[in-house]
Amino acid sequence: MTLFLPLIYLLCGLIAGKLTRDTKPVLSLLLTKFIIPVVIIYNIATNFSNMGAVLITTIVVMSIMLLTGKFLRINPVSTLCFSYLNIGWLGLPVAASLFGNQAAAIFISAYIGSSIVGNSLGAWLLTGIRFNIRKLIQMPPVIALIIGCLLLPLSKQIRELDIIYSLAKFLMSFLGMAILGMWLAKSRITLTDIRNTIQTFLKKAAAYFCILSALLGLACLCRQNLILENSAALYLFCLLPPAANIIVLETHYLGTGYSVKPISCGTCISIIAIGIYAIGIMAIKLTN
Repeated sequence: MTLFLPLIYLLCGLIAGKLTRDTKPVLSLLLTKFIIPVVIIYNIATNFSNMGAVLITTIVVMSIMLLTGKFLRINPVSTLCFSYLNIGWLGLPVAASLFGNQAAAIFISAYIGSSIVGNSLGAWLLTGIRFNIRKLIQMPPVIALIIGCLLLPLSKQIRELDIIYSLAKFLMSFLGMAILGMWLAKSRITLTDIRNTIQTFLKKAAAYFCILSALLGLACLCRQNLILENSAALYLFCLLPPAANIIVLETHYLGTGYSVKPISCGTCISIIAIGIYAIGIMAIKLTN
């Protein structure tokens, strides 16, 4: 049953998107400003030693991909859709449901790294504005990272707040997937949109498969056990859609909404691909 919880949450969002008024802005604010930072703070304060390598690697890999797109003069929105993945609201709840807390810790690390790069380097890619360290520090994921590091000496005491963390993790999974469902309920998707998105999805999946395979080889040499023990969870990155935050950045800096269809179509395709992947994982576990 736990395996299908993210899809149930998504269905709740689809129904709410059809029947109720638009609550996405309020729920997004609640997630971004409060719930996700609580999850980040708890994991950083209690598990930072195992998260540092993933966080730094995510920042480096994503920065290289964005700068490559800039160098090749690829459309900035397309570059973001290819590089900036929905790790927090889709990847994290699915990874937590399928693979448990260790996998969730990896995805939280990657989410922090991608949020830092996406909201700073991504904004620069869209507009050419100068890098602003003050605005970067004011971002909720960065503030949560700083607070979590400050609380490292109190890691044992923080672990005693497990009830609060469990509630925040549930709300993040439920509300995150519900918001995606609300977006999908309002999106009009054509066969042409789906066909174009499938082509991009396959290219992105192949690219991330190669990157992750290389990183797993490096982790083996460096004896990063947390990464090696969660290799199946890591390959979920290959199946993730573009981050929903891209449309926020595009609307704010460019006043356009070209990323709506890639995000919506990509989410639909990703959910199907992840479902197939999850069934395969379950089959392997049953045979073993």
